Amino acid sequence: MSDATSGTTRMSQSDDSTPRTEPVDDATNSGEDTNTDDATANDESAGQRATIEFSGLEKSFADGEETFTVFEGLDFEITEGSFTSIMGPSGCGKSTLLNVISGLIPPDGGEIRRDGTVIEPGEFFYSYVFQEPRLLDWLTIGENVRFALRAQDVPPEDQSGRIYRYLELVGLEEEIDSYPQQLSGGMRQRVGIARALAVDPEILFMDEPFSSLDEFTAKELRQDLLEIWKQTGKTIIFVTHNSSEAVFLSDSILILDDNGELFDHVSVDAPRPRTIGDEGLLETESAMMEGFFAHLDTDPDES
Repeated sequence: MSDATSGTTRMSQSDDSTPRTEPVDDATNSGEDTNTDDATANDESAGQRATIEFSGLEKSFADGEETFTVFEGLDFEITEGSFTSIMGPSGCGKSTLLNVISGLIPPDGGEIRRDGTVIEPGEFFYSYVFQEPRLLDWLTIGENVRFALRAQDVPPEDQSGRIYRYLELVGLEEEIDSYPQQLSGGMRQRVGIARALAVDPEILFMDEPFSSLDEFTAKELRQDLLEIWKQTGKTIIFVTHNSSEAVFLSDSILILDDNGELFDHVSVDAPRPRTIGDEGLLETESAMMEGFFAHLDTDPDES
């Protein structure tokens, strides 16, 4: 399937905004009625939200005559409506874990339960945002979003409203008739996020979406993403190797080491809204990284 494809049904390959379950209906979860006066409405009802539990996840790949184990025995849980980051060094299996959770690649073992009921990977309705937005250059910004809506059989009479609503959410409603090559890299990534949200997914998977941007643009987009998350209440699972980014964005952080071991699950208790450089965030990051490097220095024979 082409990288440009933006929407399919279950069991087909995904892209930036490709859900994998049955087509969405015309109702969206855009958050118009969400109270955004407080730090976040997500915190107020967190105790009432379902939990997604992952137990014993395993994934290996054949490497010639040998088998390369990416990770095994991973146990963790995610509260729906939360912002969770998966962090670790390059090559540790972060993206593979995200792809297993989403069902893009099958696990070799393990179980997923949603509110106590066993489900298959990718059974939830989701969208994906990658490092590059992968927009169709021959379509306008609005038509790029419409492409995903058509793929999900959203009724034509509902498409224009959704397009404008989600472009407005990312601050690009004035660019609806522009083409991707007329926009900056950060603006194109905003379009990718709008396209992913327009189909109203339950979960938004984000695989290092800001890593190819300059730090000034990435910093602005992080702030924008938190505002979007606050307004929509979506569950976000975000892959990064940037510890400052993870701490600033997340409610919790899953940390993998270079062997694919999940050795820490950090809760970030700093209140929202957050400020970059906040002392509490810096202390959390410092303690987190101190634990990470102490883990790397541990003699395996002594652990």
